[in-house]
Amino acid sequence: MSDRRLRILNLTNAFPPGVIGRFPAVNPAGHATETRMAEALSRHAELRNVTLLGSEVFGALEPRDSSFGLESELVLWNRPPELWHRWRSWRQLQHDYRQTVSRSGPPDIVLVRNLNPVFNRFVRWLRSREPRPRIVLVFADSALLGQAMPPFRRFRHRFKPMQVPDSVAIAWYDGCISFGIGTEKFFTPLGIPWLWMPSAFNFSYEPPIEAPRTGPIDFGYFGALAAHASVVPMVGGFLDAAVPGRLFACGFGALSGELKALADRQTSFVFDGLLPRQSDCLGWAQKVDVLINPRLNIWGLENSFPSKIFEYAMTGRAILTTATGGVDRVLGDRAFYLDPQDFNTSLRTQLTRIAAMDREALRLRGQAIRAHILREYSWDAQAARILRFLESLKPALA
Repeated sequence: MSDRRLRILNLTNAFPPGVIGRFPAVNPAGHATETRMAEALSRHAELRNVTLLGSEVFGALEPRDSSFGLESELVLWNRPPELWHRWRSWRQLQHDYRQTVSRSGPPDIVLVRNLNPVFNRFVRWLRSREPRPRIVLVFADSALLGQAMPPFRRFRHRFKPMQVPDSVAIAWYDGCISFGIGTEKFFTPLGIPWLWMPSAFNFSYEPPIEAPRTGPIDFGYFGALAAHASVVPMVGGFLDAAVPGRLFACGFGALSGELKALADRQTSFVFDGLLPRQSDCLGWAQKVDVLINPRLNIWGLENSFPSKIFEYAMTGRAILTTATGGVDRVLGDRAFYLDPQDFNTSLRTQLTRIAAMDREALRLRGQAIRAHILREYSWDAQAARILRFLESLKPALA
């Protein structure tokens, strides 16, 4: 790595400071990851942030509260009517880029968060510039790349403003930093350098020293309460297993009502709803012995990584999880694993096995996971890997 700090233009979707606290349902995990990653990069490079926000928060950025966020020099909007606002946003971004380059020269790198229509249009334009910076995709997720699209949906997709297939857009990049381990197969055939970087922990947390606990082993889940997270099958599998302990859950999503109704009927399942802050989940987890990540390999989830694994790790609790997205590569043999091909049977088997284990053995597993993540997966460690990757890219050709 050279001594000169890289100059990076970071195109992101993260909220400004003081906003996310009032919109807990709008991608809290993605916001935390984008914010922490940018903060870490800014400690080692010159970073300029431009953010693109959706209609959910338009006109509601004030008043600010104390929640964390990312300072950006330009805020763009992706809201109805899409044809107008997407075009207007990319033109604003183009104008801002030209002005910045005329004042202080071009950046070395443009980082682009996901395959967004506005950012895609800007990338296509930027590729025509001479000279131009290297353009690197920060690929957090895509439910479409590698997935067969029904004919009618494909037909409708063609008429969406500025929309192009993800399989086409990925060819416009000089490199890819991917959260999901399964995306390499899309980039290497195109000769695009690829780095697997499965995020890092977003909230520092020191578990309290607790008194010895007695009673049955308890399990927990925090995160998205949506179909793709397989929360309802997890709860059903837990109830069928009939282990002595309880299952606790909290989070936000469309299934909140269904889970609350289920908890009202079942004493062994406790639903605690939405906590005031995302970081509160780590303290909440101290009531359980084992955290469960039931994420299956569906709906393009192999293109992403379950970021809550890092928050699970920071709690110091044992973890029972599927290996989807490369989780087994991160946690190794410190965690317990579920078979996504036979989820129900493996869940029942593992719950029964873990419920019979000594609590101290589970505590030691949790501590080993936490120590490993603290050592290998801080954002400063990940930022250093990212910057080495960016430095290794050959200068992009005009």
